[in-house]
Amino acid sequence: MDVDSFFSLIQALIILAIVIFLANWILKYLNKYMTGRTKLIKIVERIQVNKNSYLGLAEICGQYYLMSFNENSSEILKELSKEEIHDLLVESEEEGHKYYLEMRKKIGQKIPIFKNDNNHRSDDFDTTKGSS
Repeated sequence: MDVDSFFSLIQALIILAIVIFLANWILKYLNKYMTGRTKLIKIVERIQVNKNSYLGLAEICGQYYLMSFNENSSEILKELSKEEIHDLLVESEEEGHKYYLEMRKKIGQKIPIFKNDNNHRSDDFDTTKGSS
């Protein structure tokens, strides 16, 4: 391979990289305007029930709805109040914290995290205790 063809190859790769970068940047810019600036409809959470259907929590204009989605239709199952949403979020957060503590205890039984003179283990440390 001679020097001219080598530089031609390098030049082509640089131009290709610039074209890819510009295409990516333009698509991101256009995406802002295609999806709209205000998002009045959001799918907050979605869970698959079977192969073709989902249950979802949708926020539409600040109001929350429990919805059923499948390949043929979408239905509102229940309109949820702000209090119900708040209670669900608090309950979900508490369950997540309990799960975290259980997993930390199980892992701590198998893997010592702290390796110092006192041989502390992860199950000796309780994150629920506050320092008063």
